[in-house]
Amino acid sequence: MNHLLKKFKDVLDKVHFKKNKRENLHFENGQVTIGKHEYLLCRALVPDIPEMFKLQRLVYPQDNSWDPAVFESELQNRKEKLYLILRHNDQLIAFIGGTFSIIKRDVHITNIVVLPSFQSQGIGSFLLKKLMRYAERLSFKTMSLEVRFNNVRAQKLYSSLGFKNNGLTKNYYHSNHEDAVNMKYIIKKVKRENRKNE
Repeated sequence: MNHLLKKFKDVLDKVHFKKNKRENLHFENGQVTIGKHEYLLCRALVPDIPEMFKLQRLVYPQDNSWDPAVFESELQNRKEKLYLILRHNDQLIAFIGGTFSIIKRDVHITNIVVLPSFQSQGIGSFLLKKLMRYAERLSFKTMSLEVRFNNVRAQKLYSSLGFKNNGLTKNYYHSNHEDAVNMKYIIKKVKRENRKNE
């Protein structure tokens, strides 16, 4: 039994060492074109939190699980979390967040929010694809997310990008105890020559 405990401790020590040695997730800010419009895509920083919180409450008024303190905790964990914001004429119009689990090799989408007046313009798809390519470059295997059972529009978007239904979590959302549809995407290796438009 002591031998098994020692092996287990060795595994935990290796995981802990890797986690502490892991570098921050790096993202290079820049201009992007979506449709006919130019946007600034950059990593979210703590000063962006008031705008992110305001946008979150506007798009999901029933969801009170995200407050400024939660956003701050997420943004400060730069080794496992990556939040990208999209600005148009200096206005925050969208953001996406992901948790990169090095043990599961999974990127869990924590948040994707688009200003209503900018929805149905390919922005959500663009942000998801950006994280998909980023995850693939880091050799992650899957992406996962939860979506409200009644949010059929979002489910269709995720399905169109290759996400599959991965079961149901009952009473997932605290605000109204709505069920969540769990969705999963298997990250495929893409050849370099197919990546000209990244």
